[in-house]
Amino acid sequence: MRLTRGVYTGLVLLMIGLAAGACEREQRQFQSSPPTAESVKTITLSELQPGSPAPAAPVQNRYDESAYAISEGKRLYSWFNCVGCHFHGGGGIGPALMDDQWIYGNDPANIFSTIVEGRPNGMPSFRGKIPNEQV
Repeated sequence: MRLTRGVYTGLVLLMIGLAAGACEREQRQFQSSPPTAESVKTITLSELQPGSPAPAAPVQNRYDESAYAISEGKRLYSWFNCVGCHFHGGGGIGPALMDDQWIYGNDPANIFSTIVEGRPNGMPSFRGKIPNEQV
């Protein structure tokens, strides 16, 4: 049985339509707002505090589920020469970023504060040098 040109074209278009319909694209937010002042003010550097312990406010990292945000973070990590001190996450001159022992906390608000404000004994402040959406 021989397919006519019209039937063949229709089948090809149907297959392309089915393939395109089956693809899921992630939603990308190209301009994201930086952490609010309230979230930066609530950063605790120590577990010690007077009175009863305050309830921990969960912070959702909206960048974990976005492939674009992860690849952009990797690019900026190299571009701003974080690799120079932290190497590729394994530590060197600066502390390791792949372990579970973070001096100032591993919450997104803590990391934002560390990058913007800097830390004593080596971590410089990048305030005014890196835009907030890239931090």
